[in-house]
Formats: sequence, C-alpha cells, structure tokens
Amino acid sequence: MRLASPASRDRNQFRIETADLLLAITAPFVALALRDPVLLDPGDFPATIPASYQYGFVSAACAILLILAFRLGDHMGQFFSLRDAFAVCSASACAVALGCLLLFGVMRIEGVPRSTPLIFGLVLSAGMIAIRIAARAFHKDLWPGRGADRDVAKADPRRVIVVGVDRLASAAIKLTDELRPRKAQVVAALDARPRLCGRKIAGVSIVGDPRDIGAVIDEYAIHGVEVDEVWLAEDPASSPADRLAAIESQCAARGVVAIGISQALNFIASPQDDAAGAAIESYETPAYFKAKRLIEFCAASVLLVAMLPLALCVAYVVYLDVGAPLLFWQQRLGRNGQKFLLYKFRTYRAPFDAHGRPAPENTRLSRVGRLIRASRLDEIPQLYNVIVGHMSLIGPRPLLPQDQPDDPGPRLSVRPGVTGWAQINGGTSVSPEEKNALDLWYIRHACLRLDLEIILSTILVALTGERLNGRAVDHALGWYRREFEAPSRDAVTMGEAPWDRRRREEAARADRRRAVGAVRIEYPYRAVEPS
Repeated sequence: MRLASPASRDRNQFRIETADLLLAITAPFVALALRDPVLLDPGDFPATIPASYQYGFVSAACAILLILAFRLGDHMGQFFSLRDAFAVCSASACAVALGCLLLFGVMRIEGVPRSTPLIFGLVLSAGMIAIRIAARAFHKDLWPGRGADRDVAKADPRRVIVVGVDRLASAAIKLTDELRPRKAQVVAALDARPRLCGRKIAGVSIVGDPRDIGAVIDEYAIHGVEVDEVWLAEDPASSPADRLAAIESQCAARGVVAIGISQALNFIASPQDDAAGAAIESYETPAYFKAKRLIEFCAASVLLVAMLPLALCVAYVVYLDVGAPLLFWQQRLGRNGQKFLLYKFRTYRAPFDAHGRPAPENTRLSRVGRLIRASRLDEIPQLYNVIVGHMSLIGPRPLLPQDQPDDPGPRLSVRPGVTGWAQINGGTSVSPEEKNALDLWYIRHACLRLDLEIILSTILVALTGERLNGRAVDHALGWYRREFEAPSRDAVTMGEAPWDRRRREEAARADRRRAVGAVRIEYPYRAVEPS
C-alpha cells in the first residue's frame, strides 16, 4: 500500500502534457475516420453541428477531464511502468463510459455508430501508452553516460549467482544494473523448475538447478569469472531445507557467501521493530469481544450509509475551510501492535503557506474546524476503519507509538475504538495515567450494556461538550492500582493525608477542565492534528 504524501508543500496541481492534450482532441475524430470516413463530412458546419462532430467535441472534453482526474500528467514518461499503463487504460475506459452516458443517454444523438466509442477508447489508450513508451525509450536520463562502461570496469563488482526466480530476484538484477559505479553483477540464475532452464530473467540466463551450484561456480571459474556471492530467493517454497543445506555446503566448500536477497540489499527488518513486537504480550479479554466484531461490522456499515449525506456536507465545508486534501491520515498502533492508517476529515490548515513560509499556529484551526472537532464529525471516515477491521466502534482510542504506556500489552489486546470509556469521562482533560486506567477498566468490564451506555454518552458529549467525571476516573484508578499493583506515587504523596491528596487531585482536574477547549500542537510546523 502506497501512502499519500503528508507534505503540505506537495500541492495538488492538475497538469496535462501537450502530447496528451493533442491526442485527446484528435482521438475521437480518428475513431470516426476509422469507423467510416463519411462521418467527418462537415455539412453546414458551423451553422449546424453534425452529430459526428458533437460526438467528437464531447468525447474530447471527457478525455481531457479524465486525464486530469486520474492525474496522468503527474507520471513521468521516462519511468513508464505497467502500473502507469493500467492507469492510462482506466482513464480511457472512464472517458468512454462518461462520453456514452452524456451522448447516448442524455443528449440521445443519432447518426454515430455505437462501435465508435470502443474504437475511440482503443485509439486513446494506445496513443497515450505509445507516447510514454517513446519517452521512456529516448529520454536521456535512462541511458548511461559515455564513461559508464569504464566506471564499471574500474569498480570490479562482486560476481553474484541468484538462486530462485521470482519478482524480487528480477528487481534485484535490475537494481544492480542501474548502480553507478556498479557494486555487484548477477552473472547467472538457478531455478529448480526444469521448464525455466535456458530462459532469461531480466536479461540473465537461467543455467541450471540449484543443486548443481557447485559445478556452475567451478565452470565460471574456468572462464576466469570468480563468483563471490550467492543470493537466495525469499520464497520458502523455492528453497526447501534439504536443497538449502546442499547449496550452503557447496558454497562453503568453495568459500562463497550464501545470503538472502533482502540481506544482500540491506532490506532487513530493524531490531527496534522486532523488539517492539516482542514487548507486546497477550492479555486475556472477555469473550464478549469475539461477538463484538460482527455486531460492530453491521452497525458501522449501516451508519456509513446513513451518514453519507452528512459526510458529503462535512467534506464540502472542509474543502471550503481548509481546502484539499479532504482527509487527514496518520499511522497508529492497533490490535497486537499492528500498524494501520487512521482517517479523519481535515480540520487544520497546512503549516506552510503557498510561498513555503510557516503559518502561525494560532491560525491553523479555524472556528469551523473547532466546531467540527467538538461535534466529532471529523471522525466519520473512521467508520471505514471499523468495516475493514482496523478499529472498533467502542474501545481505547488508538495512540501514536511514542504515546503508548510502559506496558502496552493490555491496551493493544483489543481493537482501538472510535469512541470509548475515557472519551465520555473526560477526554482531553484526563492525564495519560487516568486515560490508560479508564481504557483498561473498559477492556476488563466490556459488555453490550456498557457499549450502549458509551454510545448514548458519546452523542451527549458531541452535543454539549466534554465533562470530567471525577467519580469514574477515581474508580478506574483505584481498580487499576489494585489489579496491576503499580501505584504511581512519589515520595511526597506517599506521606500525604487522604483528604489532602483528594484536594490536590481535584484542583489539578479543575485546571485541566479549564483547558479542555485549548488546541494542543505537539509537533510545530508539521501537518499533525491532535487526536
């Protein structure tokens, strides 16, 4: 999954290449000429516009509109790929469909053969693909300089044999060919499938079976090519244990290093990610959570359909207030520490203006944005997260990795929620310790009755604003300290009288209550919206 650019300086600019513009204008008329040259008879044009010319003008307008909508001008022709070809064909198909809808469904023109749109789509897609193939073939950035071959000779790259034919092996071969100076050169490939022997992968010959790797290395040595490394494919099915052992033994006997392709290219998981995953331990949750997923999937689907008109209204208001893009996304930690993208409607303006200058922080959140956030309407897109299984309707709010508690296991044992026990009992006015205690209390005591109470309270909070429920917070803190036996007290509070501690905590809550409506920006000059 590719992420949208979060950089505020990455402006959405609709552009169209000159060649695409000319092709979009001429393709409908070329299609008419291919279908029947008589269709291009102008008749009394421009006094009366023949049906064929109406078709040509409308189809050209649809093609230009879809080229802009699919942002084909953003793709650089010199790096044209199969993914770009799919985008071109999709834009052409949509242009044909839109043109047919307008011409034959709305305008109901006559005199144009119904096979003409199909010819138009083929001409348009073939022409745009041909333009991009030509740009890729003749662009100077893709051709090595005159001294490239001398640089390769001076570099004396490592000679490599690839074992196993797959997409990653093909990409690795192409990557080594593009490096200047070249660090490694793949001289041969081996694969256990006999039908592939004698064929090529990314220009490299498949010369035999992996079990014959010793003989292949020796044969290359006879011709003066010393093999330095063997790169193993990542697919476990292509490297059974016995075959892998035979490869490693033959390579070790000849002093050749055998490593995986990911390790050779340094595409291995970081130790920090492994340690983070190992730190999350399982936590026993009530059986209710097993049935809760089905209930929330159905409820979120119904809510998304019912709230679609409201969501469109909010999207329009957001567009008028802060502009495009309409959605804000942020990577959060979900169940069992799995990362996912949380979606919201944007309520903050970009941290940079059109000239790249930092915008004042106090101007980024408008009154409209503050109202949308207070009413929780910015969280409507999270119904999509619920439907796909990233989140629940009710549960602990998803936190950023740096905001997780010291022991994230209990919190990450369930799916995070759109709303939760902490949100209706204080929200932004509770401390991280109190929020964690409230969320864990909910996880342990979750049931259908409690979920219904949270839903009703969430509606009330959206209408009237956040209120701190000191009784619920104290109850959750007391339960948390008894359950986990981890009281967070310093040396001063240990000797404090109960009534003094109560008075101090009430004063602290009063201070937080007054700051509920304040805007917190934790990362200055970055497109980050507080959760």
